[in-house]
Amino acid sequence: MDFRELDTHRLPRFVFDEICSGAVSVDGMAILRRTQHSVRRLRLRAFLEAARPIGERLGPFADLDGAWALLASAERTAPEVVESVLMHHSVGVWLGRALRQVLGTAADATPLWSEVGWFHAVAAAAAVRADLPCDVTVPVVHGTVTIPSVGAFRLSRRFPVGQARVVNSAAGLSVEVPGVDTSVGWAKAKRLRGSARGYGFDVLVDDLEPYREFTGPVPPGPLDDATWDEWRKLLGETWELLAEHHRPQAEELAAGLAAVVPLDTRRDVFAASSSAAFGAIALSPKRSAVEFGEALVHEIQHSKVNALLDLVDLHTGDDEPVHYAPWRDDPRSLEGLLHGVYAFVSVAEYWHAQRGHVPASLARRAQFNLGHRARQVGAAVDGMRGLVELTDLGRRFVAGVAVRLAACAPDDLWPDVATAVDEITALHATTWRLRHVRPDPGAVDAAVTAWLDRRPAPVVDPRGGRVVPSAAAGDSALTALLRLRALDPDEFARLSYRRTPEHDYLRDDRVGAVRGFAARLLGAPHDSASWAGLGLALRSPTVRVMPEVVCAVHRGVAARAAAAPDPVALVAWFDRATR
Repeated sequence: MDFRELDTHRLPRFVFDEICSGAVSVDGMAILRRTQHSVRRLRLRAFLEAARPIGERLGPFADLDGAWALLASAERTAPEVVESVLMHHSVGVWLGRALRQVLGTAADATPLWSEVGWFHAVAAAAAVRADLPCDVTVPVVHGTVTIPSVGAFRLSRRFPVGQARVVNSAAGLSVEVPGVDTSVGWAKAKRLRGSARGYGFDVLVDDLEPYREFTGPVPPGPLDDATWDEWRKLLGETWELLAEHHRPQAEELAAGLAAVVPLDTRRDVFAASSSAAFGAIALSPKRSAVEFGEALVHEIQHSKVNALLDLVDLHTGDDEPVHYAPWRDDPRSLEGLLHGVYAFVSVAEYWHAQRGHVPASLARRAQFNLGHRARQVGAAVDGMRGLVELTDLGRRFVAGVAVRLAACAPDDLWPDVATAVDEITALHATTWRLRHVRPDPGAVDAAVTAWLDRRPAPVVDPRGGRVVPSAAAGDSALTALLRLRALDPDEFARLSYRRTPEHDYLRDDRVGAVRGFAARLLGAPHDSASWAGLGLALRSPTVRVMPEVVCAVHRGVAARAAAAPDPVALVAWFDRATR
């Protein structure tokens, strides 16, 4: 492979403008893909240079130069094939992991010989697809010999790891393992092809390869015939929906979507993507084409942002997770926040266009999804205004999100849905601050002293705290009930009434809710869900903006006085200072 021919890439202005405006054209996606191909080639070269000195530790896979020569021969014969193999999603994931292995920075304990040895499988794939003869020793992982993008041989369960020979000759492709029958067990890589309204798709559906889930090696999970039929049917229906109601997104996906990875139904993952796997999306089974379409539209955005970040700097910050992302329970880095606002504004646009085309049974869900995502993105964009870590391009990027959000922001949500969105987002923000923000100790001490001296509450700047990520996470019971009432009022009405502050609040008994949350806090003063519920029931501006200060002062007074203060009285005391 001749690395002297690598290009220096520049991002054309029209591509950046397209990214900021939303869906990217076929030409724009092709440019992004070419830049990712160059990145992939550079990483492969870096891997080879770092792996050569440790060749003696690789056993049967020590001949890295032989595999490299086979890859180079395939490129001379069929360069488009080698490009396709290198851009294969699992090859990208493997390459990132193998590079960390040979550099000594890997975080897990996958055997070195197996991880690095998969390079031989990559070379074999290029040779097989270029129709070149080869005889290559490759690893056996989870009882399987994988030829990336081609297929896999399932071996006996008695042979979970080891080595095998991949032979491609005039007689065809075969796998040879001494003492093992390899005449059965071959599974060809699955592909789905189709078109709708002029937009075609050609997508690999990967249920075989070890790196398909963007993690360390996992066993094959071949789809049975019935499940395969379901995926084919659902993707076809989804493509029809996108081509009819979301034409720019259909064009973008037609150009950029390369692979879909079905996840096990037991996995609690809606959809995922990886910076190492441009154009690949892993997702759990969906109930409808509407949900499938949302997942595809959302995840392809991450591929675009990852490619963009390889070309330009949108920020100068580090990767410290200190930012609030309304769609996450944990703090995020600035880069993660940029990813999120970009991906979720696309989801808001999707529901803005889709809500007029859903059946009555999904109307509430469409209203809620649009309102909720729009509110989340709006809160995040507001929080990013004025961040000095954003570059000029970063500010243009965020401004583009804001313009798109304004164009799809709902002003006609059903009143009960709008109320639920407001309450759920307020609860999330309050709970997040209680878990992750540590208030300024001096401000807390001054407030404790003022309370004990029976003076008015001092004015506290909520920006004085610092973010310290905590492991605590999860929605509150009140959030779950609010969501249920918004999405399915009939099901909510069938719930048996219980004497809890959450149920009191949802039955519009705010007095009972306040009393119940306050009683809980007297017994469990660290209960963030009760503080958030109390603030919502009291409509407290202080709890909404700086709940961590109120909670810390409550603890501080309890430590210095004979008893903890009444939470309701303490909140009212702070609220008077903000009027």
